[in-house]
Parts: sequence; C-alpha cells; structure tokens
Amino acid sequence: MPKIFLIALLLMCSTFVTSITKWRMNFTTGLSYVPPVPLWVMQENFRTINTWANYESAPLKLPPYYSARPGFENDQRGWELEINHLKVYLKNKPSEIDRFSISHGYNQLTVNFLNKDGRFNSKTGFDVVAAHPENSVRGKKLDKNGGFFKNGYYIAGPVVQYGVFKEISVTKYFYLLGEIPVSAAYARVPVVNGKAHAPVVALHLQIGPGFRL
Repeated sequence: MPKIFLIALLLMCSTFVTSITKWRMNFTTGLSYVPPVPLWVMQENFRTINTWANYESAPLKLPPYYSARPGFENDQRGWELEINHLKVYLKNKPSEIDRFSISHGYNQLTVNFLNKDGRFNSKTGFDVVAAHPENSVRGKKLDKNGGFFKNGYYIAGPVVQYGVFKEISVTKYFYLLGEIPVSAAYARVPVVNGKAHAPVVALHLQIGPGFRL
C-alpha cells in the first residue's frame, strides 16, 4: 500500500482519534459505469493517438470488482481507508491499439471522511490511483513486470470521490451497506516507448456486509 495513503490518513485524523467509539469494516461488490472519456496515447517517433474512449468495466469478470474499507467512527462522523478495485477495458480501439486495459485494476485508494448525521450518510474521499495497465500499442506489448516492486503496478495519479450510503443494522455488530459513490480520477500509465493519459469518471452501485467493534 503506498505510503502517501497511510500518511494522509494519519494527518487528517490526528484531531479525531481521541473520540473513537467504534471500529468498522465493510466489503462491497456491485456494478460500475464509466461514461465516454478522453484518452491520449503518446509514443516516441509516432503521432499522438487521441480518442474518445468507450470503456467496459466488466464487474463480474475475473478479477471481480469490489471495495474494502476499514475505518473508525463515532455517532456522527468517521474516517476510513478504501480500496476500490475498478477495471476498464477499451472497447473502441483505434487501429494502432491492439489492446488497452487497466484491469488488475484501476485501483482507487482513498481516505474518506464520513458524515453520519442525516437520513442518508455521505462520504468524501481523495488520494491516489494505483494502476495495473495491460496494453499493446502498434504491436509493442507492455512488460507486466514493471512498476513498483516489479509487479506491474504504478502510482498513476489523483482521485476524488463523493458518495451517499445507507447502513441497515442487523445485529449490534453486523450491518448491511448500500452505497452510491461517484469518482473522478486521472491516471498516467506506461506504454512501450511512451505514456497514456487515461482519466476516468465512474458511477458505482455497491452493496455488502459490514461489521463494528
């Protein structure tokens, strides 16, 4: 997990830790929708590929789409760390692009502030995209062993999100979570002898179990 992810949480939560009453953890899956967005692919000695990208998110395709969120809260507010495993697969590939996807994935790592004083709760989050690109441009296939720790992942850019959520208590310690967030992110990922600029806006519909201690 990137250090900036943890540092941001510590800095933002330093004035809140003393009021912790509950620790929380939830895990959701669901659907994601990515509307058409710009894509720029630049390679040395070639013209820039500019296209309006239509992405498929394929939430049920392995590896599946999910979000996981450990955190803490009191009655009205809270903080959480979130990893949202979004995936994008380019459907309308220009002739120069054999394959372009960020599907292991377009991971959005955020620190979220929770506001829980209304009928529907809300969250606001920001931090970084950890992207795992898979692409082949003009017959040149990207090596999947690059990035940090040589595992194909890159810290690719910033992400912000806002969402509303509802928690339905089942027991004192267990609840069901329904959530509708919108995220906006920017990722700069490698291609052979170049870079691709791949911003993504996504609507997420999620449901899953949660626990409190």
